[in-house]
Amino acid sequence: MKCLLALSSLTLLMLTVSASALRADDDRDVTPQEKAQIEQVLRAMGCNFYDDADFEGDRQRYDLSDVICNDGKKYDMYLDQSFKVIYKREDRD
Repeated sequence: MKCLLALSSLTLLMLTVSASALRADDDRDVTPQEKAQIEQVLRAMGCNFYDDADFEGDRQRYDLSDVICNDGKKYDMYLDQSFKVIYKREDRD
């Protein structure tokens, strides 16, 4: 009986950890339609290149890395689901 209880507890723990890991890793690549929207927003801002774009499902935002703007600087940005900039920080790397 003790063995069965220990096995049940271990199984429940593993399921909980697995579910947490799935929620924490629900980032995905942007779709072609999302990419076109992002590029339109960036062009309007005077930016023309970015290294990577992902959608962070847990935070419901787009994460853009290494955006290069006409000022010659590189930025990291977040866009909300309506493609509005909600965060922009100069990348000093």
